[in-house]
Amino acid sequence: MKTAPRLTLAALLSLSASPAAATTCSCANVPLLGTMELATPVDGKWFLATTYEFHDASELVSGSSTVPDATNRDRTSEALVFELSHGLAGKFSFSAMLAAVNHQRTVGGIRDDVTGLGDAVVMLKYSPATISLYSRNALSFGIGAQLPLGENEASRGGIVLAEDLQPSTGAFAGLLWAYGARALNESASARVYAAATYQDNAENDRDYQFGNSTTASIGAAYQTQTPWGFNLELLYRHAERDQRASVDIPNTGGEWLDLVPAVQYHVNDSMALRLSGKVPLSRNLNDQLQFTTKYAVRLTFSWVFGG
Repeated sequence: MKTAPRLTLAALLSLSASPAAATTCSCANVPLLGTMELATPVDGKWFLATTYEFHDASELVSGSSTVPDATNRDRTSEALVFELSHGLAGKFSFSAMLAAVNHQRTVGGIRDDVTGLGDAVVMLKYSPATISLYSRNALSFGIGAQLPLGENEASRGGIVLAEDLQPSTGAFAGLLWAYGARALNESASARVYAAATYQDNAENDRDYQFGNSTTASIGAAYQTQTPWGFNLELLYRHAERDQRASVDIPNTGGEWLDLVPAVQYHVNDSMALRLSGKVPLSRNLNDQLQFTTKYAVRLTFSWVFGG
C-alpha cells in the first residue's frame, strides 16, 4: 500500500519554514528560511535533505514603510544547506545541519563577495505523538545549539567586513523548539500545524551579539491524490536589537510577518522535491532605517530511508 509511505514523507515536509534554522546560516538580519524543522523521523528512519536558498535583501525600510534607496544597493544571500536526521528509540530523534553561505553586496560600484562555511545546528527532539495511519495528532519538542564552525573574520583591504556579510555569526546560541499538528481527515492528506522557536545568542569574539529571536508559524498542508502537495503558512519573527559591547545598535531588530507558500512533488514514496518562497506582508523595524528581505525562494530535495 503506497499511501502510507507517501503520507509519512508528506507529514515531514509539511513543517515548512524553520524558525530554528532561520538564523543558523548566519545571514544576520537576512535570515534564511532553513530546513531544521522538516524532519522528525520515526525510530530507525533517516531523513536527508539538501536545500538551495536565495534571499534578495535590497529593500530599504524605514520603520514599516519602504523608502527609495539613493545608493541603489544590491544585497543578496545564498546558501546550500545540508541536513541529516535520524529517528532514535523512545520517540527521540536527532538532527544536524550545516550550510555553505555566499553574501554579495554592491554599493557605489564597490562589490563585496564572501563565501564560506556557515554555522551548524544540532538538535535533539522528542515526539510523543506523530501523524500516521493510526493517529491524527503530532507533537514534538526540541532543544539544540548553534555551533560557530565557519569564518566570521572575512575582510576587504585588511578591514573586517560587517557582521551581516560574514558566513558565520562566530557565536554559540541555544535553541528551544515546539511543533504541533492535526490531521483533518483519516488519510492525513489535509493538515494544520503550528511551530515556535526561541534562539538565545551569545557574543562572538568581537563583542558582537545578534539579537535573541522568537519565531512562530501557523499553516495548512494538503496532499492530493497525485504526487503533488501544497502548503500555505504565516511566519512571524521578532528579533531584539543586536548589541556590541552590551550597547544596543539602533538600526537592528524588529518584527516581520511573511507569507510562505510551497509546492512539493513526490518523486516516489521516499523522495520529494519542494519549492517554497517568502513574501513579506508587514515589517516593523523599530522605527529605524534598515535593509531587509524583499523576497526569498528555496528548493529542497529530501529522502527518507532506512528503518
